Amino acid sequence: MDFEEFCVVPCQLESLKGWEQMAVMAFEYFEQEGNRVITVEELAQEMNLASSAYSIVQEWIRPSDGKLSFVGYTKFLHGVKVRGSNV
Repeated sequence: MDFEEFCVVPCQLESLKGWEQMAVMAFEYFEQEGNRVITVEELAQEMNLASSAYSIVQEWIRPSDGKLSFVGYTKFLHGVKVRGSNV
């Protein structure tokens, strides 16, 4: 799955029953250390993002520790707009 596919999925999931559970499962996939947050590095590594892409997720990263909580992750899923996409 590339980054654009990853960004489009939430819009499609919202129409499905149980999309919240799917979001939890996706969060758990990215959250590799067992500490209930996703580091920018974990997300970038799994999504094969360049370091310049960090600015994309910066809006949802907690300023206190630079990590993405589940709440931030769901905001990220709802807030990402893919260039050229109608979603």
